[in-house]
Parts: sequence; C-alpha cells; structure tokens
Amino acid sequence: MPKDPKTSEADSGEKIVTKYDLKMQRRKEEKEREEHAKRVSTGVTIVILLALVCLVLSFPIRTYISLHKTLFTVGDEKIGQVEFDYSFYTVVNNYVSSYSSYLSMFGLDLSKDLSTQMYSSTMSWQDYFEESTVENLRRSKAMKADARANGFTYDTAADYAKIEEQLKSSAKEQGLSLNKYLQQNFGSYATMDRIKPYVEEALYVSEYYEKLSDDMTPSGEEVEAKYTEDPQSYDSVDYRILSFDAELPTEPTELALPEEEREYTDNSDGTKTYKPSDAEVEAAMKAAKELADAALTTVKKDGEEITGLLYASTNTVIRDWLFDTARKAGDTTVLEDSSLNRYYVVEFEKRYRDETPTVNTRVLVVDTAEEAQTIYDEWQYNGATEAGFEALCNGKYSDKAVAEGGLLEGLTRTEDLYEELTDWIFAEDRKAGDCGIVNIEGVASFVVYYVGDGKPSWYNTIQNDLRSTALNDYINALKEKCQVQDPDENLNYLKIRAEEEAAAAASSQAAEQESETLEDAGSEEVIE
Repeated sequence: MPKDPKTSEADSGEKIVTKYDLKMQRRKEEKEREEHAKRVSTGVTIVILLALVCLVLSFPIRTYISLHKTLFTVGDEKIGQVEFDYSFYTVVNNYVSSYSSYLSMFGLDLSKDLSTQMYSSTMSWQDYFEESTVENLRRSKAMKADARANGFTYDTAADYAKIEEQLKSSAKEQGLSLNKYLQQNFGSYATMDRIKPYVEEALYVSEYYEKLSDDMTPSGEEVEAKYTEDPQSYDSVDYRILSFDAELPTEPTELALPEEEREYTDNSDGTKTYKPSDAEVEAAMKAAKELADAALTTVKKDGEEITGLLYASTNTVIRDWLFDTARKAGDTTVLEDSSLNRYYVVEFEKRYRDETPTVNTRVLVVDTAEEAQTIYDEWQYNGATEAGFEALCNGKYSDKAVAEGGLLEGLTRTEDLYEELTDWIFAEDRKAGDCGIVNIEGVASFVVYYVGDGKPSWYNTIQNDLRSTALNDYINALKEKCQVQDPDENLNYLKIRAEEEAAAAASSQAAEQESETLEDAGSEEVIE
C-alpha cells in the first residue's frame, strides 16, 4: 500500500535530510580524508626514513660483503675483491709502463670503460687483463704452495717497509693521502693494511723464484753438451747483403687486368692505391732479379756488412742458406722474398762460436750527482772493496740497486744501455775493482763497480736458455695443479675461452666429417 505523504517521520522510521545535514556530512568526510592523508603521509615519511637508514647502513654492509666475499678460487685459496683488485691493477700498471708509447696504436684508452674496448674479436681489454691477472695469481699461489712445501722461509719485513715508504712518498709527491693514492692505483677498497698480505706474498714468491733460478743454473758440462747437441742455435755468422725491391707500377700498364677486374686498396685519407696484377708483379720481379744477379760480383764490395748474428735473429729468408754446414767463405747467392717482392744478394763470410767475453758490473741508480758522490765516498770509507759495494746494494741502498747485490752479469756492447754507461764499462783500460760515477743529465746518476770479465757470449746464451726452460717447465707444472674454480661466473674471460674451444671443436668435427665424406665418395668411385 503506498505511503501517505502526510505520515510523520516517527511513523515512517526515516529521517528527512536537510541542507544542514548535508553540510555536516561533507565536513565529516573531508575530515576523514584529511586524517587518511595524514596517516598515508606519515607512513610514507617513515618508509623514506627507513630506506635512508638502510641505505646508509648498507654502505658498511656492502663494504663488508665486498671485503669478505669469495669471487673465485685458485687451487685451495679463496680470492676476494681486494686481492683481485690489487693483482688486476698491478697487471694493468705494468702493461701501461711497458707499452705506454703504443696504447693509442692498440686502441686502448684508460680513461674509458675497459669492457667497451676490444682487445681482440672476442675479448675486451677488461677480459684480457682479467685473464692475465688470474694467470699471475695461479703462478703466485702455485709457487707459494711449493715454497712452503719445501720449507722455504724469507723474512719480508725489511722489503715491505721499503715498499710502504715508497708508496707514502709517491702519494705525498702527488698531493694525495696514502689511502687515496692506494685506491687510485690498486682499487677502491685498497688500504695499506688490506694489501699488506698480498705485497708480502709477492715478495716471498719473488725471493723463491730467485732461489729456483740459482738452483737450476746449469753446470759448465751441461752448457757444453747443449752446444754440441745444437750448434746452429748458438753459432754466429758474418755476411754481406744487398737487397733489390721490385718496382711495382702505381698505375695500370699494358699487363693490367681489364678495367672492370682491377683492384684498388682504400687509404685512410680517402684515396685509393692501385693493386698490380699478377702479370705486372711478375714482370717487376723479373727486372729485380736481373739486377740482383748482376750484383753477385759486387756484393763483396758494395754489400752491407752484418756481424755476429745468431740463427734466431737472422732474416728467415736467408738464414738456412747462411747456416748450412756446407757453407764456405766467399759463397754467394740470390734469394727471393716473395712476401716483400724483393731479392737478396748474400755473401757468406764466416760462421763461428762467439768467444768474446762479457763483463759483470754492480750498479746503483740515484737521482742526483750529490747522492752518487755520497755513496761513492761511503764505499771508499768502508774499504773500497767489492764486498763493501755489494753490502751497500743489499743494505741501506737496496732500493737503488738494479738487481740483487746490484749485479748485472753477461753484459755486451750490444746491450740496451745508455751510451755514457757503455763507454765507462767497456773502456779499454777498465779493470776489475774500478768504481766510478756516471752522471747522465736529465736521466739519473749511476755508481758503477766493475767486477770483471764474465763467460763468453755463447756460454751465457746457452746458460740462460737452459735455466729459463727449466724454470718455465717447473712453474708450468706447478700451475697445472693450481686450477681456477668460478662457480658464480665472475670471470667473463672463462666463458669466452669456453665458447672459443667449443667453436674450434665443432669446426674440427665438421672438417673430419667432410674428410670422411670425401673419402667415402672416393671409395665408392673406385668400387664402381
């Protein structure tokens, strides 16, 4: 039944909503929204504050993790970030020191990300340096384990103190704190305390290497036996030589290919260089050969004289002819170098074992002439003996010695020495026991003690070869037992090497299958 519009509010049970009620309702809702917004704002503020607290706290946490996390293992040893960084930067610094003049030629820019610069078609410079670092770590860990197993001991304290002092001095020269200097040179986590064990390990391993080197120095009988076994590698030759280059055409001649088949090489400046046809090259080589043949009678007079070359150092085109045991003085020949489009005219003079004695010296290197004079005066004051000079090299001036005891053995005039040093060492009146100062302006000052004549050149060459071979074989055998485990795949170069090996294996397998297919096809033809 429809309601009576006159029915009272009490009778109907419903409240009539007035404008006042609507106004109050809106105020209530606005207040609730304000309170909700406040609660949300407070919650967000708390979250942000917590996030900031977590971020701040995460720095020491992340540092702790980085300092204690194992990146990979080498043998039984865990390698962490600090050790890896120290080893990595040492490799990079040594590389830069050795090849600083060639970095741009190699396409290496140290101011940019190494992982974005390619060392080869498959490896970036980052990968290359990582691989070199890990190989150095393998060598070091393997040698350390061997040294300990053999009871080798060496107190590194004095050497470490000198290195620490050198680092502090370098940092001061560059206007940096020690930690800042270390971080720039050995990684962002480097401090003196953190890298100390790795510096000491390097000193320990280096000293063990010297011991192994001494232990593996061959005897005189072994050196003589090696010469008898392989005289070609240790004899020297003297000869005269002339060279005649083929005059290749720079523009097409009557022997050129048809125009549409001609080849050109693009130059960096946008120009093109004509590439001669086979016929043009052949004609130019024929003309060069005629000139070379005519020079056979004049090479003795006009040829460049070359003396004292070992087989390994001689031009590969001519060395087998020169070192042939049938060769005798006055023999001449014309030899073709097809790779350079050239002919050589050669006259053999003699082959011999170089008995020229080498010399041994002890050397200290200092910055100033005044410091050199101070050292010289101290040597004089202490008796002016070789033992006294060696004591200076191994004692207070060991950081200025060029080697253990300052000793350089087996020097010849062909060594890459400063001319002033060569002139002093090889002076005609030089005798054992002489000591002097060689000042080279803009370079350094040298305090030099002349020990005396050493073994002949051929003897030193064989001795060094035998010792190096024995050392390398021994250390490589140690490394084989010291393998790398990288379960978290932190070393990208390992993945690259694995991919290369897989590709090489697949290529080899495909070649074998193709060969077998061809063999089967050939067999079927024979049967038919």
